[in-house]
Amino acid sequence: MPKPLRLPNAEEQAVLDGLSLRLLTEPEDKQRWDQMVIAHHYLKNATLVGEQLRYVAEYQGQWLALLGWSAPALHLKAREEWVGWSPEQLLQRRQFLCQNSRFVLLVDRHQLPNLATRFLGLCCQRLSADWLAVHGHPLVAVESFVDSQLMFRGTAYKAAGWTLLGPTAGVGRCAEDFYQRHDRPKQLWVRALDPEGLAALKAQSLPPRLAPYEAPAQPRALSGKPLLSLLDRLPAVPEPRGTNGRRHPWPAVLGMVCLAKLAGVAGAQRDVARFAQRLDQRQRRHLGCWRNPKTGRREVSSQP
Repeated sequence: MPKPLRLPNAEEQAVLDGLSLRLLTEPEDKQRWDQMVIAHHYLKNATLVGEQLRYVAEYQGQWLALLGWSAPALHLKAREEWVGWSPEQLLQRRQFLCQNSRFVLLVDRHQLPNLATRFLGLCCQRLSADWLAVHGHPLVAVESFVDSQLMFRGTAYKAAGWTLLGPTAGVGRCAEDFYQRHDRPKQLWVRALDPEGLAALKAQSLPPRLAPYEAPAQPRALSGKPLLSLLDRLPAVPEPRGTNGRRHPWPAVLGMVCLAKLAGVAGAQRDVARFAQRLDQRQRRHLGCWRNPKTGRREVSSQP
């Protein structure tokens, strides 16, 4: 959001001081929220992913602005570096973050300067408590994306105490299993709702107030001995790939997918590929993975 051209006058300040924030719980309010987001947000889409909450800023019953929060992005390199957690901790503790997915002002920003910052600040003050009441766990940090190519500058986030981590990689999720490059990198903004809790996310053990909400650890990979029996039990699935550029044996690819699922990997291509990278050389040898003639080491297939 561009920087306000002026400060609010006395009447406008009275509106800001009397601003009330309401969490929407009734179906009719949520439907109205969705309709107004579709009408006024540049994406023309009100869909929120995963756990979610919808808020409205009101003054004397008039809706002035809308905020929507949803599940955080699965993987963000800059965010993971900011938090400082390991890939295993990410899987167990990602639910302590959420994403500001929609932000809509229903009035002209020149009419009520500082409305966006006030609304965002008020919402962040109560967001974790509301999340705990609705979804059963608290939050320690939030994230959001700003599309600078549309002349948005993230001024409201900066004024509300958020930190700019830099641009994203310019890829987006286009289905459950696939990502594609859209060449529209966005600004990634973050804010700690609970600084002590955020610092604890990279610790080996969470403090008692957060530990009950941590997801179970992912099971470790099976040892070499069970792998042999797994390969014997794989169905005789015909080779679906063409010969051009084919390197990794098809039974080895099937074995890696089956192992990942048996080990509790919940995702698809990207998560299976990450799991396969953690297999040691003995496990890869038992799977029959391709042996690189230059290095002599067994290699696993990548996400593609």
